[in-house]
Amino acid sequence: MIEELEKQIAWQNINTSEEKNKILSGKAIAIESEKVKLTHDDGKIYEDTINCIVVNFKNIKVLIPGRELGLDKDDKKNIRNLIGSEIKFIILESDKLTNTAVASRKKAMERIKSIQLKKYETGDVVYAKVISVWNKYIIAECLGMDVKLKISDLEYGYVANLNSLYQVGDKIKVKIKEIDSEKRILKISHRETKEDPYKNIRKNFTEGGEYLAKVTGFSDNRSICNIRSGNRYNGNTSCMA
Repeated sequence: MIEELEKQIAWQNINTSEEKNKILSGKAIAIESEKVKLTHDDGKIYEDTINCIVVNFKNIKVLIPGRELGLDKDDKKNIRNLIGSEIKFIILESDKLTNTAVASRKKAMERIKSIQLKKYETGDVVYAKVISVWNKYIIAECLGMDVKLKISDLEYGYVANLNSLYQVGDKIKVKIKEIDSEKRILKISHRETKEDPYKNIRKNFTEGGEYLAKVTGFSDNRSICNIRSGNRYNGNTSCMA
């Protein structure tokens, strides 16, 4: 009885999203190549075999085609990095008999963007959600936009691989460096919400001193280390030896 009620509520949400553009969300759990039917703006229906992210929405299988994810590239490599993240979407087509639906993340992000970008200005601090992590950068969802953040936007010190610090689903505090709702421009920094470890470095270290350090990487013929301050390694204070 409870399961049937939950299923009924879930389909009410699916129908509302399809009819009134309600934004829903669910976890991306897989990539599949699917034959999907989509309706063009001119009313024509087309069928294609494409890579899709599979989202579990209250036990309803929601397919989001690569072209509807809003990514710069919709190849498998880029799509794969979204697995495990919470995806916002608007339903395009649904079929209760097969318990499936086709949705668009791009459409949901456009709606969020049109509302959220007007609310903030340069200097404001907001939260962003990590949706994919690469060695040298992450993609964070913020105010309806996907923003690429490099190591220099995230950390003060040397980082060999961002996978050791960030994972999909992390919520991070960011400072808005530039925002323009009309031109759809958003530049943010996570690093600028942190205290600069080099600002008061002389309080913890002295010239000629010897300190315990952790090797975090190599550059040419040198080792890159994080220096231990007090009883812990300061992950943001790097040195070269």
